[in-house]
Amino acid sequence: METTIVKIGNSKGLIIPKKLLSAFGEAKQVDIQAKDGGLIITPLAEHKSRSNWEQQFYDAIAKGIIPENDLIDVENDFDKKEWTW
Repeated sequence: METTIVKIGNSKGLIIPKKLLSAFGEAKQVDIQAKDGGLIITPLAEHKSRSNWEQQFYDAIAKGIIPENDLIDVENDFDKKEWTW
């Protein structure tokens, strides 16, 4: 199916025909990769990157990593001399 690349602000975009959109279901985000001279567009589940955060926290705590202790001390000379509390 042919479509046209259109200018959108400083970028360019594709208008995806309705017939092809039905293949994505209700996905609002997609992953686009260049492969073999073409594009592969894959629908993403919403919040996919955050979907397992809770489990990652539990796994880290089970390994002895305490979230409250993961801060790095970044104090510098400005902090020591200029800040007054």
